[in-house]
Amino acid sequence: MKLSRKGVYALRVLPHLAKNYGGAPLSVARLAELEQIPPKYLEQILSTLRKRGLLVSERGKDGGYVLRKPPEQITLGDIIRAVDGPLAPIPCASRTAPHADPGCPYPFETCWLRAVMLRVRDNISAVLDQENLAEMTAEAEKRSRTTG
Repeated sequence: MKLSRKGVYALRVLPHLAKNYGGAPLSVARLAELEQIPPKYLEQILSTLRKRGLLVSERGKDGGYVLRKPPEQITLGDIIRAVDGPLAPIPCASRTAPHADPGCPYPFETCWLRAVMLRVRDNISAVLDQENLAEMTAEAEKRSRTTG
């Protein structure tokens, strides 16, 4: 599994929304400035997170984005799946939408490579689904205090 640039940007921006949970929406311009991300590109990412049910957008002069639910209820796995799709390293090892590779010579149900990659996927999921946005935000604040 490799995180896309969109995935990394989503993980960088969401702690700002977590710290602001319950407050006024944060604009794309402000979030882009905080994380030095091109605003148009960030808008695409935030729109994806909204469509996947993690954010709510509000239009208007004071509009922007807020988290749909408390940061404790959003896991890193939720964020990465929303932006980058399934965690499986190969398509046949997906738990949600597995499909056989037509070029693979091994039977789908008994393929040894699929069995190994399912374990890889399950271990990645076990870590990412235990870490939530509140914990990630606390970690980011702790580390920013120690580095100044």
